[in-house]
Amino acid sequence: MIKRLLFCISLSSFLLLSAAAIQADEIDDLVNAQIKKRHIPGLSLAVLRDGKVIKAAGYGLANIELNVPATKDTVYEIGSISKQFASEAVMLLVEDGKLALDDPINKYLPKNAPDSWKAITIRQVLNHTAGLKDWTEIKEFSYRREYTAEEFIDLIKGAPLQYAPGMSWAYTNTGPPLLGMVVEKASGKPYEEFVAERIFKPLAFPSIRFRRQAEIVANRASGYEFADGKFTNGEPFRPRVIAPSGGVLASAVDLAGWFDAVLGGKLIKPASLEQMLAPVRLADGRRVTHGFAFFTDSFNGHKMIFHHGSTVGGFGSVVRYFPKERLTIAIIGNVEDGGWGPEFISQRVANFYIPGAYLGGLKPGTDPDPKFTSGLRQLLQDIGDGKPSDMLTASYAARISADFRKQTTANLQNAKSFSFLAAETISEDHFILDPTLVKFVHYKLATGDRIVYYSFRLDKNGKIGFIVVTEE
Repeated sequence: MIKRLLFCISLSSFLLLSAAAIQADEIDDLVNAQIKKRHIPGLSLAVLRDGKVIKAAGYGLANIELNVPATKDTVYEIGSISKQFASEAVMLLVEDGKLALDDPINKYLPKNAPDSWKAITIRQVLNHTAGLKDWTEIKEFSYRREYTAEEFIDLIKGAPLQYAPGMSWAYTNTGPPLLGMVVEKASGKPYEEFVAERIFKPLAFPSIRFRRQAEIVANRASGYEFADGKFTNGEPFRPRVIAPSGGVLASAVDLAGWFDAVLGGKLIKPASLEQMLAPVRLADGRRVTHGFAFFTDSFNGHKMIFHHGSTVGGFGSVVRYFPKERLTIAIIGNVEDGGWGPEFISQRVANFYIPGAYLGGLKPGTDPDPKFTSGLRQLLQDIGDGKPSDMLTASYAARISADFRKQTTANLQNAKSFSFLAAETISEDHFILDPTLVKFVHYKLATGDRIVYYSFRLDKNGKIGFIVVTEE
């Protein structure tokens, strides 16, 4: 009996290990195919479950010129995910009693901060509702010099606010450098020193540090851009004043660990973490699921917390955390692509562990309304032909671009099938800026050699207020 039991246990362990090996091989095949297709020289990936690494690997090259392979320990720039360290620093100072989230930001800025910012609070800067114009749109800004706090403010203060503080939401890179100044004023220490002492040191992730061009960093990847069929080196310099916006280095393993640590409340109190993750409530009643450098969204019943990053230095990144499944996925690559390559790959990697975590993981379901499906198929034809349709809201119909019409026509030319996949009610976990939309309906369009997914967003009257197109 004991021998039989041991045999069964051994067989079960073997089958589990075999399944894991097959899964790992499929993920490796996916990543290798995608970095080739997307011209990503190198990429590292880490997957954690319950805070423990279950997969970590590198693909391609960390440095093209020296033919150095990327590994699980390769260190990259993480771009805008660095904003999370700035928001964590602010919350530590809130807990220290040295500032309050609803303090006016000008209280902590140099005296040349403009009067137009007097109504802006620290909270609004953290959650991107301050109305500040993005400094990346200011042509006078240079990556090749350092700026004092006063010089940086002088550079951006002439730009009018995009909207009154609290009235809307728009992601911007301008807030984090100002938060860095707030941290320095409230703590009495340079921003990088405060973060190193209060965040980097206690968590002790070996690769996480600030990017300094002159510093020697073991396993550091080189960054690239790809255009006109060739790679070029990314921008090598960045002023330290923008470090709170995108100045942190990390390996994929440590980046995933950081996400687990901060969401596990290892540095701040539960009440502080709750505020960091809380959605934005705008003055007009809209609810936006963006907290203090954390986005929240949901797909097919799978809630996720995430952030993307990219830098002019030649890097793209993403971290996705699924709280119900306790799964964390971090991916960083060394080409500047807005983070879309890591994003595309991360969705498909998630689907290996959580079937149905992205559109391509959905199985065609029984169509609850074939007549409606037929109407949607005709709608796409009408959009391509430039014809009006009473299936669209008036506001969305007016926003459809010529490029969208052209691409729709191209997608339909070789269409073999148009199939219903799933429908879901838009909940408070979904990231969406239009509160009039209440439902998603997902479809799969198969052509001769491509798969294109159409997600229609419907209002309470069944009118389509937005269409999202995703190509496999």
